[in-house]
Amino acid sequence: MRRLFKRNPQLIDASGFTLIELLLVIVIIGILSGIVIAVINPAQVRRRSAETVMRANTDKVCYAMQACAATRLNPEVACITFEGISATQPNGNPTGSVYGINYSTPPNIVVTGTASGTNPCVFSCSYNVTQGTASATSGNANCLAL
Repeated sequence: MRRLFKRNPQLIDASGFTLIELLLVIVIIGILSGIVIAVINPAQVRRRSAETVMRANTDKVCYAMQACAATRLNPEVACITFEGISATQPNGNPTGSVYGINYSTPPNIVVTGTASGTNPCVFSCSYNVTQGTASATSGNANCLAL
């Protein structure tokens, strides 16, 4: 009977992970998570998405302005406000951005989307009233700083 209740020395030595092994696993997981965060770079993803939103907003206003200018008799008067082109002014989306329509450089109606950032961040388009042609200008890459 004594033999059944004696502890087996082999079972005592192999009964779990040591503290060093657990710490090593934690360190490896920490290093891998640091690499993943550095690769993903959440700030860069937010900046790119904000620039994409700004460009999309500018493009939508440009399409509305061009449709208005192509269908109206006096587009230089009728298509220079957001109400005139039947569009909602998207100011503040993304944060700090401002959008405008003007006829300050005849014969062009110009739509601009502007935001402050590390570089000037301006997306714009224009519609030449006399020729009926449209053009677009892209902003700088990585121009928004979030």
